[in-house]
Amino acid sequence: MIITEITRNIQGEQINKRLDSLAIEWYESTKRIQRLRTAEGMDIAVKLLGNTSSLQDGDILYEDEEKIVVVTIKPCEVIRVMAIDFFRTAFVSSEIGNKHLPLFVEANELLMPYERSMYEWLAKQGFDPQRCERQLLRQLNANVDPKHHQKMKFSTKNIPLIINDKAFMNSQAPAAMNED
Repeated sequence: MIITEITRNIQGEQINKRLDSLAIEWYESTKRIQRLRTAEGMDIAVKLLGNTSSLQDGDILYEDEEKIVVVTIKPCEVIRVMAIDFFRTAFVSSEIGNKHLPLFVEANELLMPYERSMYEWLAKQGFDPQRCERQLLRQLNANVDPKHHQKMKFSTKNIPLIINDKAFMNSQAPAAMNED
């Protein structure tokens, strides 16, 4: 079976059908094209293109009269850091981003897949990292839609530059007088 779109998400719904779980790892949720197998053995080819670019926990991929196929993100070993204040959160987020590691947010916690070197660095910096099992569901993403800049209508091309700084104006005055 080929899945090209997500029907809906099961959260908040009362379902009276048999659930067939499609358990995936967190890093598989962003793959657009993949072959997977449900708990009941149903082979599924996922081909998500366009606006639907990732699978979320609870997404319904298939439904008939008897059953539905629901995505489940498997828990994994993670590093958990409590977001204490804005500056410490910004600092640790920046450092994690500089290392190109994925970062997830859950309430006031920063989560990332466990990596020994990152765990040791966080401990050395005094962030009190915790090692635990969690689902990685809400990834921070700083990427912008590739067409974002095309959609913007604002341009500064025709706005004149006006400098209203007395120190700058005074330093330019003698040069302007010498030109005459």
